[in-house]
Amino acid sequence: MKKSQKMVGRKVKIIVDEPYEWNYGNLFGIIENIENYSLKVRLTTEIQGDKLTSNLIELKTRYEKETFRPLLENCEVTIGGQLIEDNSNNFDYIIIGRVSILNK
Repeated sequence: MKKSQKMVGRKVKIIVDEPYEWNYGNLFGIIENIENYSLKVRLTTEIQGDKLTSNLIELKTRYEKETFRPLLENCEVTIGGQLIEDNSNNFDYIIIGRVSILNK
């Protein structure tokens, strides 16, 4: 098993830095999938964006060639996030923030 696959099933906290008018507070969820520079997280709450409403968010590293490996060392990673739908190509870019793994 790849080191990064050890993150699947782990709980995460997403701190939203932008937009400033964000009304949902911090987000929490479970990592469902990880691929290179992308994490899919099933949120504990549904979020309404401009284009769609979903509890599934795709997080991508904010900076080129940054990875999610620092999460395994209890560090935050800066991300951009977009709401997505299961089995669809629809997305709604909604946040810039930071993600970290929650310890049990």
